[in-house]
Amino acid sequence: RLEELLHEMPISKGDGTYGLLHSGRFGEHIERELPLYDVGFIFDSRILSALYRDYTFLASAYLLEPCDIQFRLARNYGLARRILPANIAVPLETIAARLNARPFLEHSMSFTFYNYRRKDASQPITVDNIEPIRRFSGCDAEHSYIVGHVAAAQRTGSMVSAAQEILRSVRGNDRPAFDGAMREYTSAMSQVNEILSQTLKNTSEYASFRTFLNGCNKNQPMFSNGVLYESSSACPLGSGQLPRHYLGVAQSSNPIASLGTHLFQLSNLSPRGTLPCASSNNGVDSLRPENYQTFLVHVNAESRALGVQTFALGSPTSSVEYMAALDQVLAYRYRQWANLRDSIPLQSSGKSAAFRDYFDVQTRHVRDVAELVHRTHANTDTELLTPEHRARAESMVHRAEMVRRSLNRIIADPESAPLAMSMIAY
Repeated sequence: RLEELLHEMPISKGDGTYGLLHSGRFGEHIERELPLYDVGFIFDSRILSALYRDYTFLASAYLLEPCDIQFRLARNYGLARRILPANIAVPLETIAARLNARPFLEHSMSFTFYNYRRKDASQPITVDNIEPIRRFSGCDAEHSYIVGHVAAAQRTGSMVSAAQEILRSVRGNDRPAFDGAMREYTSAMSQVNEILSQTLKNTSEYASFRTFLNGCNKNQPMFSNGVLYESSSACPLGSGQLPRHYLGVAQSSNPIASLGTHLFQLSNLSPRGTLPCASSNNGVDSLRPENYQTFLVHVNAESRALGVQTFALGSPTSSVEYMAALDQVLAYRYRQWANLRDSIPLQSSGKSAAFRDYFDVQTRHVRDVAELVHRTHANTDTELLTPEHRARAESMVHRAEMVRRSLNRIIADPESAPLAMSMIAY
């Protein structure tokens, strides 16, 4: 019955018919028809990962179904369901504990990287050869979001290798190796940006599935009191239970962005002190899968101890390579920011004060990355560069200046039009 309910769940099922979320009947079917499955005997990590994806989809669909209905009717979220029933909560908690994950929808383990299948198993993972397994809305934009991130993630192995080589070269004071590793990182990040630029185009449809990506943290008005996880039908909710508060997919970000934040020491750019995904101890990185956390903590500690940024600025050529990497980080962050802005119009009543505050932090961070590109160029002795490197640097600082001016306008007037990605020409 679990599979049947997940199949019937999406707003649009892809065969021309509507699913249970379209009419707001998903919750009642969960309460009436979903058994409380015993998952205590399951230890296979592949099965646990698939079940984790499925139960986190069920949880977010159940809790946020009223908000989706309200948003479609009046462009505001209203209130989510406050109690996650035992037939979802009990198996989900068991599965999450065995995977060292949190029992709530997560970017990597739920919505994207563990949520696809190959159409042709004999062919590689490409945008045209993969499709999502689970969806909330069933719209083309949701399909593109998932397959785009999965396809882009195929390039992250090169990014990880380059990051490790960057740290090794700084530790060994090997500048040629450093410059080569920076070029490798920039090339991989450029491929990621190219894939996302081709897949994440139809942002006007984002609102049709973004509601289900929200978390139940205290800043979300639809979850002002968090969520209570029912323990079992035999042991109902008691007065001693505390509400849960989790960030959702919409409040976190792809770990691709976090790697650049830590590797290039960008976490202190935000005027608020730390970027939401900058702190490996208390930011969203602490909520990522355990292996992601371990690597990001390592990169953050090594980059700070070695002084990667200082080393990069120690040579005009290295400065340009550092600018090139920042240029790609800026492209990624700006696209992420633009998609966030387009997902729900700023004048919509669905924009809570907490969301506007979060959006303002993100706007200022992207602006500050652009300013860092500008400062790096200003501190580089361009007379010592080859003509090719000088031209690259001038092109990058020109793009960064366009982004900086555009975002300063939006900070002053949030309803002003942003700079189109095509104008930046990454």
